[in-house]
Amino acid sequence: MEENLGAFEEKRNEAAETAESAGKGGKHLAKGGKRGWAIAGIALGVLAAAYLGLCAYATLSGTIYPNTTVGGVDYGGMTEEQAAAELTRRVIDAQSARLDFAVMEGVSCEVIAGVALGDIPADIDCRKAADTLARVCSAKGGGFFKSGAGFLFSLFTEHEESIVSEEPFCAAAEPVLDALECEPVEFAIALTTENEVSVTKSRDGRHIPDREQARRVIGDALRGAYLGGGCPLQVTLYGDPDAEASYETVPAQAVDLAKEREKLVGEKVNASYDIENEKIIPSHAGVSFTLADLQSAYDAAAPGETFTVRATVELPEVTTEQLEAGLFRDELSSYTTRVGGAPGRHKNVKLTAERITGYILNAGDTMKYGPLVTPFTAENGYSPAPGYLNGKTVDMIGGGACQASSTLYAAVLYANLEIVQRVNHGYASDYIGLGLDATVASGGPEFEFRNNTLYPIKVQADFFTKDKKDYIKITLLGTKTDDHYVKIVTELISTTPYEEELVETDTLAPGEQKVEQTPYTGYVVKTYRNVYAGDGTLLSSTYEATSRYKSRNRIILVGKAADPMVDPNVPAMDPTVPGSDPGVPTTDPGATMTDPGVPDVDPTQTPAIPETPQTSETAPAA
Repeated sequence: MEENLGAFEEKRNEAAETAESAGKGGKHLAKGGKRGWAIAGIALGVLAAAYLGLCAYATLSGTIYPNTTVGGVDYGGMTEEQAAAELTRRVIDAQSARLDFAVMEGVSCEVIAGVALGDIPADIDCRKAADTLARVCSAKGGGFFKSGAGFLFSLFTEHEESIVSEEPFCAAAEPVLDALECEPVEFAIALTTENEVSVTKSRDGRHIPDREQARRVIGDALRGAYLGGGCPLQVTLYGDPDAEASYETVPAQAVDLAKEREKLVGEKVNASYDIENEKIIPSHAGVSFTLADLQSAYDAAAPGETFTVRATVELPEVTTEQLEAGLFRDELSSYTTRVGGAPGRHKNVKLTAERITGYILNAGDTMKYGPLVTPFTAENGYSPAPGYLNGKTVDMIGGGACQASSTLYAAVLYANLEIVQRVNHGYASDYIGLGLDATVASGGPEFEFRNNTLYPIKVQADFFTKDKKDYIKITLLGTKTDDHYVKIVTELISTTPYEEELVETDTLAPGEQKVEQTPYTGYVVKTYRNVYAGDGTLLSSTYEATSRYKSRNRIILVGKAADPMVDPNVPAMDPTVPGSDPGVPTTDPGATMTDPGVPDVDPTQTPAIPETPQTSETAPAA
């Protein structure tokens, strides 16, 4: 501990040397009268006697000089034994004490760290420390003449003595330094529950430019508290550049509460799909709270604190994350029908499939079939094919275009989507079951449906050939949120048989017969949509529509003068009996005999469609 004599002992020696030289100062007096010499001699004698008396007092008292402190405790006037006892008591008290460190946050103090003094491995020998203190700050450490100077110097100067090693205390300062240096806390605002908004108040960060200096200063504070018996209980650190252990403030970003509120409040918006740019439009919760409530809570919060503000919150049914995970992920339904008839009809069905495939409906959107495929003109790519005009079958541009709309209608039913408008054909179609067709014409009937799910839906239409037979398959892609499935059931209300008409003509040889018009049987059917849970439980049965199909007589031309008897070689079969190729709802898990969709039939096994004009539909096509 000898190195702790320090500056104090040096100053004491200087004072003693000055006093010793006072007795020799007379020889330097200017020559004057004897009276001057006498006065000077008396003065010096008095001063010398006083100093000698002070030296004697300091030496004989055996006590520590006045104003000598250790850990903030004044040991002045104590003997070495008394100092050892006092130091021992203080160290014992420190074992159960804690020193907290705080910083200024605005006008208040915030405790950032604390150190349990008993955890510091100081290992102090109090008697040895008291001996060191006595050697530095009493006559024990110097000669007779030096003791007087040391005592005199102590009367006017308070000094703190370091009598133990600083390293254990500097090591204990590391956690405090770690807590002192921190990044800024930036303002944050977000939804937490359905009736609260979470807000984090911004707080400046702190940076220590000279960590070693700060380590020593905090270590000295810990050592002082340890030797002082646990006093003080708290030390405040400042960001003053001129102060010891200073830190620099790292300011957080400025906050405009009004603007931050505006970013959060608003109406509820589900996530949707930007069709043009092919990207997801983020969701937004419906949030409402006042700026006054936000400002009041913000002012009351401590820097860096997270608090809540009461709010009215309506969460979106479809979040951005949910849509990203489920966009066009699932097959909602699909339906397949076989394409028959003239080559132009095949071309027209393929063209309509190409024009509707890829169509996307966001939640709530509707799709009209007509605007996507019309006009039915040669300039628009369509070919001549059989169609209906005033109840007659004639060749017209666009024949067959309604097969895509009918296949789409069936797929929409099996996807359990909402039908906005649909009109059945005038006559029953042979490529799809009763009640599943939908006719469309320029300026006439329209087929339209709505996406009544919460997620976007994409229409995928495929025209393909298998085993030399053409098919159209329409699939609806979306996001399934349950295991429900649909069965379409039809109820036959009535049947109107066709009749045969014999018409005489001069264009045929006498007795010759020719079928002028193929017949259709008339039907009235009601369609029901049955929705089932995945386990087969019927959840709902809803009336869908009533479809009325007209009958059309079979007309046979007969050459005049011929026997009006019907030629037995002309078949009396009804080629329009529906259901010969009802289509395949590939997502129907189990249709019944009354279900016009036949899920168990491979479309490649469907009987060939008769090559007659009846494969066409209401104008312009079917």
